[in-house]
Amino acid sequence: MPFCPICQAEFREGFTHCNSCGVELVDHLEAEMDLSEENVKAALEGKELVGVTRGTLEVVKETRELLASHRIASIIVDDPDSPKIEGMPPRVVLVVPKDDLEGAALVLGSKFKEMVEEEGMETPDLKYENCPACGTRVPEDAEECPECGLFIGKA
Repeated sequence: MPFCPICQAEFREGFTHCNSCGVELVDHLEAEMDLSEENVKAALEGKELVGVTRGTLEVVKETRELLASHRIASIIVDDPDSPKIEGMPPRVVLVVPKDDLEGAALVLGSKFKEMVEEEGMETPDLKYENCPACGTRVPEDAEECPECGLFIGKA
């Protein structure tokens, strides 16, 4: 049976693409990965990492768990661009290997669509001039919102 490498859904024979993720199906899924903090850091050492979201630690941890459930390794690092405001939690950045950026974008985009639909809103096209979360204008070459850090994946 074919499987989606992103959402891990199983399909009947004859299907070649996942209708949710838009990716080509594979014959089998890889063995379960150990995505403990220590193993992920070791596996990502020396790789080019790209930020996919930024925010408070609590919110970014949820995103990391979502990516891990889709077998995408990520780590949380300090946000060097975030101002330190006394009494406010520091902002952090969730990074993934550049090679996994497309898969991460598919997972996060699917989750965003799901959340929008749960709210009873029309699912928007995921190409934005303005951030769908906060409305801030996003530069054409940016991959994330400069205000709230939402990953948009435009570049």
